[in-house]
Amino acid sequence: MKISIIGWHSFLKPIAKELEKKGCIIFFNRFSKDVDIILVQSNCHYKIYKYIKKIKKRKIKIVNIILDIPIFRLQKNFPENNFLRCIQQILHNFVNKKLFWYKIVYNLKFEEEKNIFHKYLSLIIKLLFKTRYINRIYYQINYRNYLKYADLNLSISKFTQKIVKRFLKVDTQVWYPGVDSQTLLNLPKPKEIKYDAINISKVLWWKRQEIFVKAAKKLNLKILIIGPYLDKNINLECPHYELNDHYLVFQKLNEAKFYVDASIFEGFGMTPIEAAYLNKITIASDTLIHREILGNYPLYFKKDDVDDLVEKMKMVIKGDFKLNPKSVKRIKENYSLDTSVKRLLEYLKSIV
Repeated sequence: MKISIIGWHSFLKPIAKELEKKGCIIFFNRFSKDVDIILVQSNCHYKIYKYIKKIKKRKIKIVNIILDIPIFRLQKNFPENNFLRCIQQILHNFVNKKLFWYKIVYNLKFEEEKNIFHKYLSLIIKLLFKTRYINRIYYQINYRNYLKYADLNLSISKFTQKIVKRFLKVDTQVWYPGVDSQTLLNLPKPKEIKYDAINISKVLWWKRQEIFVKAAKKLNLKILIIGPYLDKNINLECPHYELNDHYLVFQKLNEAKFYVDASIFEGFGMTPIEAAYLNKITIASDTLIHREILGNYPLYFKKDDVDDLVEKMKMVIKGDFKLNPKSVKRIKENYSLDTSVKRLLEYLKSIV
């Protein structure tokens, strides 16, 4: 089976390697005319949308992996749902799904340094056609219309499946992804534990890292946050930086006593599973998605409640909370890379 995989390196590269071990020929972030299937991660669909007619003409199957649909982005009061941003997203979608217009817009050349008119014209074109706004137009009109071309749409959790059905009116199957389990299992033991707790995630308001920091300060804990700083309005009074090497991220996770996930929204949530593979305790916000994916593995705290998080941290530090071996075993069995890829292959074989 020949598969073209379009998506993020950190998420899909381990899956691509495992598919190759099972006999598949993989084109990672590349398109080939003779592939059987194109596997597309959500938020990456514009890379193939403009070629959709050619893909369907060649009878190549399209499979989408839907990571999440953040509900707050669909609300009318969300900043990017104002009239101007909606118009801009309509224009962006129009250009990026039509090969003819895409070539015209993206092949335009400007002498910005020499010509002031060219400079402003380039800026206008960038704002109108080249900038994507992930708002309700993007999800409920643009992305929904694209999903209709698919031969199979996969949601990465039952939670995401329900949201897609409710707000996009699209039926999907559930496919649970897995973590890079073999790398995690082969990770050497750390020479020392450098941090009391760690969080690994993009710095965004719904990830709630500031709650983690406030709770840690009350207990005088040494903590670390790893992830791209995407919301500059969030002030994190602790060490924080981004690591692009996933192996180095695993090492840092292994150097912490426990993991904290205060997020109020996820489509799945990889890092608590990675923490389980390293036999680390996870303290997680009590949300539907965490309950679905993690079961009884974590120690839950009331979401957005700093005081409750402090109490749960005290339990871990004092040794009053222990990992449940059965819960950890369930995590490792359900979300290993091998198990995940086997589930994916079953879906792919059903449509070719």
